[in-house]
Amino acid sequence: MTHPKALSAPTVVIEPTTGWRSLGLREIWAFRDLIYIFAWRDLKVRYRQTLLGALWVMGQPLVTMLIFTLLFNRVARLQTGSSTPYPLFVLAGILIWTFVAGAIMRAGNSLIGASYLISKVYLPRLIIPLSNVVIDAVDLAVGAILLVPMMLWFGIAPGIGILLAPVVVALAGILALGAGLWIAALNVEYRDVRIVIPWLLQIAMFVTPVAYPLSAIPQRYRWIAGLNPAAAIVESFRAALFGTSVAPLSLLWSAAAGVGLLLSGALYFRRVERRFADIL
Repeated sequence: MTHPKALSAPTVVIEPTTGWRSLGLREIWAFRDLIYIFAWRDLKVRYRQTLLGALWVMGQPLVTMLIFTLLFNRVARLQTGSSTPYPLFVLAGILIWTFVAGAIMRAGNSLIGASYLISKVYLPRLIIPLSNVVIDAVDLAVGAILLVPMMLWFGIAPGIGILLAPVVVALAGILALGAGLWIAALNVEYRDVRIVIPWLLQIAMFVTPVAYPLSAIPQRYRWIAGLNPAAAIVESFRAALFGTSVAPLSLLWSAAAGVGLLLSGALYFRRVERRFADIL
């Protein structure tokens, strides 16, 4: 005989959601330990199971600095437009640009690399690209150690503007994460995205004032370069380190573009993430 309460029990039907979804920030906060776990796992692989470890992270920007100094400063006679020595000028630009480009690439490819995990267990998918941006932030901190002996060598001491550097790095991370979320979501369905992005980032490095100051661009074209949100981030990072002037409006534009890219990327990511497990 069936119990009367069993007959009156409601039927629960679980169905996939449709349309746009919220960002699920509360859920991400509940799973925040996974960000540390994923980041620490990859950092251990990078710094423990490699021959050079941290020396490789510092060696890449150092070698690039030497090449840029030889080509652009010694051969092309390109100047910094300020009292900052060119090697120090270009090293700061390389460090912050490497962080932005590396975080975009790593976050954009993160879902493909974690396909074994996504298809087996549930976790907030946003955590995966976010943890990869954290890894590149650690690499930036390690690479920034090079600035200490370089600044001592050239006799440059940071001023009060150094307090702006963490803010600029945070804006760079926001910009990189926003772009990375768009690329990660598109990369799951369109695998040729991962082929195009490195090429685009390589071009973007030369249209961003990494090896040259923004003032080197003719005045009538400078506003076009200013549309690149990474331009003000690179220029502001140098200004914070070396005490040169900051363009507040340009930095405000970079912040607005980064936040807009992050919000739109996160919303699109959340809209299509329900298909990730099936496609991967």
